[in-house]
Amino acid sequence: MMITACASGPADMVEMRRALEAGDATPAELVEQAIEHAEAANAELNFIAWPNFNRARRQASVQHAGPLAGIPTLIKDMINEKGSPASWGATALRDNVADEDDPYTRAIRDAGLVSIARSTMPELGLNVVTESPLTGITRNPWSLDHAPGGSSGGGSAAVAAGVVPVAHASDGLGSIRHGAAPCGLVGLKPSRGRNVGDEAMRAISDLGVNGCVSRTVRDTAAWLEATQTRAPGAAFAPVPLVTRPIEGSLRIHAYSDIMRTGAAPDASVARVFADTIALMERLNHSVSDATLPFDGPSAIAVLHDITEGTFSRKLALLAQKLGVEVHPDDLEYRSRTLVEVGNRIDDAHYASAWQKADEMVAAYLRRLDEIDIWMTPTLGTEPVRVGVFSPDGAWLDQRDHLVDYAGYCWIDNFAGTPSISLPMGFSDTGLPIGVQFAACPGGEALLLALAYQIEAAIEWGRRTPPIWFGGASG
Repeated sequence: MMITACASGPADMVEMRRALEAGDATPAELVEQAIEHAEAANAELNFIAWPNFNRARRQASVQHAGPLAGIPTLIKDMINEKGSPASWGATALRDNVADEDDPYTRAIRDAGLVSIARSTMPELGLNVVTESPLTGITRNPWSLDHAPGGSSGGGSAAVAAGVVPVAHASDGLGSIRHGAAPCGLVGLKPSRGRNVGDEAMRAISDLGVNGCVSRTVRDTAAWLEATQTRAPGAAFAPVPLVTRPIEGSLRIHAYSDIMRTGAAPDASVARVFADTIALMERLNHSVSDATLPFDGPSAIAVLHDITEGTFSRKLALLAQKLGVEVHPDDLEYRSRTLVEVGNRIDDAHYASAWQKADEMVAAYLRRLDEIDIWMTPTLGTEPVRVGVFSPDGAWLDQRDHLVDYAGYCWIDNFAGTPSISLPMGFSDTGLPIGVQFAACPGGEALLLALAYQIEAAIEWGRRTPPIWFGGASG
C-alpha cells in the first residue's frame, strides 16, 4: 500500500516512517514512487542536476538501520557523494566526480535516507535563485514564472511539489531560508558547529552549514536530530528530538525594514509580517518593535566587501580542493563580473571588513542576550520572477536589488546563530511569504518548539501548490 496523506495533510517523512514500521509500505515502494514523481515533476520544474535512480533503487532494496531509514530525499549538488558528479551548478565542474563522501553525506546515509538525485543550484551557490548555464532554470511549483529561491532552490522545489518529503539544503548567507520561503516550506539553518562535519567550525568566516527543507516542523526536527554531531568537544550538546510546542511567553524583537535603505518591505510582506506579530501576541508572546543593533547601510557595505572579496580569493582554493582548474572565463557572466569586483578589493580593505563584521556580530549577540527571538521577514518581496537575477546579468547591476530582496538572513551566518524560516502567509498574487525567527547559538530546540506552536495555529501543511505530486491534501 502506498501512503499519500496523513490526518493533518499530505504525508510527511514522519508519517512515511510510521507506514514503514507498520508494514504498510516498503522503502522500495517509497523510493519508486518518489522516482516516478520526480520524473514527472522535473519536466515542469527542472530540479534534478544529476539523477541517481538506479543507485537509489539498490539502496532501497537492502535493509538499513537509522532513524529515517527508507525515506527518499535529494542531496544538493554542493556536497560530495562518492562516484557522483559534484558540479556545484557550474559548467566548469560538470565532469568533476567525487572520490569520497563528505562527512554530512555520510550523516544523511547513516540516518537511513535514500537520495534519488542531486538537486539543482546556481553556479557555486552565489545566487538567491536557481538558474545556471549548466542546468538551466529551476521553477517554483507555486508559479512556473517565479523562482524557487536559491541556492537551495532545487531541493525546495521538489519538496514543495510533493516529490519527496524532505531534502538536503545548505546555507552560507541564507540559502536554506531563501529556498524555503518562496516555496512555502520550513527551513532551519542550524548553529555553527552543530552538524556532522562542522565540529571544527568556530570562526566568523565559517559561514556555511548544512540542513534541510521540509513541509512540516516535525520532519525538520527529525532530520536535525539524526544528522547533528555527537562528537566529544562539539560546540553544543546534541539537541533532543523536539516534539512539542513551546510553553510560556517569549520576548520577541520584530524588525522589518530593508537594511540597505531603511525602506519598508513590499506591501504583501508587510501585511504577512504584521499578521505574524498579531499571531505572536495572541499566543501570549511579548513582541516589541526593534531597531537594528548596528547601522544597516554600513552593514550591507561590509557584506558586499566580504562577499566579493571572499569569492575572488577562494575561487583558486576551490579549484585546488577539487583538483579541477577553474578560471574566471569558465564561469557564467554574473560570476565573472563578481570576480572582477572582488579583485579590486585590496587585502587591507578586506581585513577591515572582517573586523567591522566582528563588531556587528558582537552587537547582534548582545541583543540576543536580552531577548529570546529576533524576528524579520525572510525576503523583502514576494518570490521574484525567473530571469530577474539571471546568470547573464552583471553583478553590479543586480547587487542592490539582490540584497534588498534577500538581505535579512546573512547576519545569522556571520554570528553562527540558528534561524528558521516559516511559511506564514501568501502575497496578494498567491505566492508564499516566509517569516524568519532567530535565537542565540545552540537555540535550535527553542526555534523548533516555537515553530510547532505556530504550525498548529495556522496549519500550513494543508496547503499545496498548483504543481503537486504528493497525493491528496487530507
